[in-house]
Amino acid sequence: MKNKSKIAFLLVMVMLFAACAGEAGPQGEAGPQGEAGAPGEVSDAQVAAAVADALTEPEAEVGGKLVIYSGRKESLVADVIAAFAADTGVEVEVRYAKSAALASTLALEGAISPADVFFSQDPVSLGVVAKEGLFDVLPSDVLDNVPSWAVDKRGFWVGTSGRSRSLVIDTRDVTDAELPSTIYGLADEKFRGRLGLAPTNSSFIAMITCMIELDGEDKVAEWLTNINALDYTEYPKNSPQVAAADAGELDIGMINHYYTLRVLAENGDSPVKNVYLDGGCGAMVMPAGAGVLSSSQNKAAAHAFIEYLHSTSAQEHFTNTVFEFPLVAGITPNALLPELDSLNSPADLNWSALALWQEKAVELIAQAGY
Repeated sequence: MKNKSKIAFLLVMVMLFAACAGEAGPQGEAGPQGEAGAPGEVSDAQVAAAVADALTEPEAEVGGKLVIYSGRKESLVADVIAAFAADTGVEVEVRYAKSAALASTLALEGAISPADVFFSQDPVSLGVVAKEGLFDVLPSDVLDNVPSWAVDKRGFWVGTSGRSRSLVIDTRDVTDAELPSTIYGLADEKFRGRLGLAPTNSSFIAMITCMIELDGEDKVAEWLTNINALDYTEYPKNSPQVAAADAGELDIGMINHYYTLRVLAENGDSPVKNVYLDGGCGAMVMPAGAGVLSSSQNKAAAHAFIEYLHSTSAQEHFTNTVFEFPLVAGITPNALLPELDSLNSPADLNWSALALWQEKAVELIAQAGY
């Protein structure tokens, strides 16, 4: 910074000297030398602009290698990542795993992590990494690209798309009238042998953290125990639940909404549909998001990647291929999506607070026998 100040000072002095000295007039063609030109003038604005230019950091060149830890499934985001690499020339290496597992890995790796970006399926896993102090604060213009509910309040990560918790039902065997208004109503004898869930899925864990935050550990532990006693079917993730419902093997699954919409986009005659609960954490809308690791060795590419996730092409991919809610203004949501304002997600969820409950959520799930 001291060198820049010296450069700025010298630049200003040169410009002032030029203002006092005047400029020689142009030499005439094959004639005598022209008259001296008028004294040069340098405005205050020109001086200020020259100083600003001298002090401005040159924009870092985007290139090199970028390492992304992605809790988002390869089938959902690989095309976007490949497009970024093709557009920028950045060599991208991606490590795919569950978001909660990657958050734990980053916490263990700390400052020696090879990751530049953490791209998470859920905000709770992002909050765990933020809690460890492993993220840089993102620029305000990046944070301002999306609604405030989809941004870390301290600026450590930013949302990239939105998703809602929902129930997938087989309409051949389930009617809307028999369904509860909240997730707690599923712990009912009438649903014995009819429920499916993915207890290790990061979005399910995020839902449990929300339930703990709003309703307390005891109520959540009781609900988990009661669901387990109803002969539920366990799945490794969300998409097999939709496939099972489509095949007539499952009545009700607890999922993220977009898995059902992907099936309906391919087959409009499928008997499955989403049911969005009337409130509570079973209806929570949460962002997928990303942050830049403080230990990143390629922050220019890391920031460029996050900005790319807000680009028109990426946002249109999220809504028209993945069937998520776009977060950037001006992007038209896919016609299969409900109006975001029509969903009854708990208001003003504090993602940082939910992150504090992730370890407890995993503990309660295990204690209930899952």
